[in-house]
Amino acid sequence: MPINISNHARKRMRERCGFNKKAGERMARKAFHEGITHAHTKGNLNKWVTSLFFKAKKADNIRLYGDYAYIFCGEVLVTVIVIPASLKKDLKSMLR
Repeated sequence: MPINISNHARKRMRERCGFNKKAGERMARKAFHEGITHAHTKGNLNKWVTSLFFKAKKADNIRLYGDYAYIFCGEVLVTVIVIPASLKKDLKSMLR
């Protein structure tokens, strides 16, 4: 299943993550298939992901992968947001 990347998301991946086109496509695919879903989060991390969900009206799929939140609309990556430092420890403890 191909993952499409919007121009805005491609720009944000280069700006915030430092990914070139090929790395961005690979990371978008990995985030979509292997990322942590909203349903698997808890505590403050869940509250933050819920707030992202309500801010991005068209978003129907938010995945957390690495240090970034990937926001998808269907199978199209809309944007990438850095997970705040205060929540990264919650994410790492949840992964254990």
